[in-house]
Amino acid sequence: MHELGLCDALLRMVKDIAAEQKLSHVEKITLSVGELSGVVPAYMTDCWDAVIDGTDYKDVKLAIETVPGIAQCMECGEEFHIDLNTMRCPFCGGGKLAPVSGRDMELKEIEAW
Repeated sequence: MHELGLCDALLRMVKDIAAEQKLSHVEKITLSVGELSGVVPAYMTDCWDAVIDGTDYKDVKLAIETVPGIAQCMECGEEFHIDLNTMRCPFCGGGKLAPVSGRDMELKEIEAW
């Protein structure tokens, strides 16, 4: 479960930003997670709760926005929202696909003061 390591790194990042910006309270962070990133949002939520437990950040809420996985068929050129179960082009049935978006995970926002 690499989400635990991601949450640990995320907490360190939030702590560093809060210290750098001299923030006294962090209320919520928002992540954008791509469908093709390999990150499971439900696991991130569970791991976030585990990572912040017993820290000064124990009440920081985690919000996750999902970014659609868009692929382009290398056979017909069409772009589409990919079905992770079939991994086929819905237009021509081709299996040679290139990701266009939805591969990243990004710390989008820190709500703090």
